[in-house]
Amino acid sequence: MPELANRLLVIDDQPDLCEFISEAASAMGFEALAVTEPDAFRRAVQEFQPSVVVLDLQMPGADGIELLRYLGERGSKAHVLVASGMDQRVLATAQQLGRAQGLAMLGALQKPIMLADLEATLRRCLQAETPVTIAALTAALDQRQIAVHYQPKATRVAPGRWIVEGVEALARWEHPTLGFVSPARFIPLAERHGLIRRLTEQVLEISLAQSRAWSTAGLQLSVAVNLSPQLLNDLAFPDHVARMAAQIGADSRRIIFEVTESAAMFDPGTTMDVLTRMRVKNFGLSIDDFGTGYSSLKQLYLMPFSELKIDTSFVRDIFAHEDARTMVETMILLAHKLRLTACAEGVETPEVLAFLDSVGCDRAQGYYIGRPMPGEDLQERVRVWNESQGN
Repeated sequence: MPELANRLLVIDDQPDLCEFISEAASAMGFEALAVTEPDAFRRAVQEFQPSVVVLDLQMPGADGIELLRYLGERGSKAHVLVASGMDQRVLATAQQLGRAQGLAMLGALQKPIMLADLEATLRRCLQAETPVTIAALTAALDQRQIAVHYQPKATRVAPGRWIVEGVEALARWEHPTLGFVSPARFIPLAERHGLIRRLTEQVLEISLAQSRAWSTAGLQLSVAVNLSPQLLNDLAFPDHVARMAAQIGADSRRIIFEVTESAAMFDPGTTMDVLTRMRVKNFGLSIDDFGTGYSSLKQLYLMPFSELKIDTSFVRDIFAHEDARTMVETMILLAHKLRLTACAEGVETPEVLAFLDSVGCDRAQGYYIGRPMPGEDLQERVRVWNESQGN
């Protein structure tokens, strides 16, 4: 994957500070990823390929100087910003060490970090993105430039044992001249200009074919595909996807459609019709980003969902805020009381997975289990993960 123009990676052992920096960067147009562990940082440098790195100097496991050396050894081209509570002399020395490693040092900020200072520093390396036009997206669909990557989802099959039995399908666009185009840019464009059904159909077609190929190879995986709110108003959609599955030879029982909480409640009457018919045709249904919308609990229990996905914003804070832990436990309990499977997103460390195991979560998804990857790479990742779990 080529480097994204504006991709920020932050490492700090304080989750609150990670969240602060990530939110500020996201608001400026960066794709942001926060980690709290050195091993997760090293993986992210290789896989996330940041254009900007923000790192703390004082952390357990590996200090910031070691991480600067790691970036230098890998020949990282990222701009590096040091953020620490240490005195200015130490910060200045750290910058000199970074430069000696061949790194593009962006500067240093002393904690507590002021938002205005952070924004001013990041703005210096924020690259303007070439606008994506509807013509370019139409051409991408015509030429089938849209690819699909798959992120593993692990299922708790016994206490302390999680086996990858499913994936989430995610659209990826590699433009010949623009490079990697974030889904956050092209999916809203497709929705605004009437291309979302066509985009969804291409992603679904690729995913169904991949599901069949895995099955032929002996790998039985469920595949989750995201549904736009616009498709929930299309009464013909259930029949259409059922025909697609039958033509490709994919098992509809292994296909799950993910619907955001807010989208499911936008037009409850029509949505209930569409979703119920999807369930009648043996497709699974997952309510995504649960806890971030404004749904009615009455509508929630009336809708025919089979899975409830707990949003990343709750999962990432379970060790920083007691209330977040309580919310996650409560949502798992709610899912089970409604006879739904509970799936937690944003699992980035073994400690988070262990917590979810202790409170009886059914499924987990996140960078610790696996990042989104091409279908041909997934089989090996599943094998390695499942063997590590004793399977």
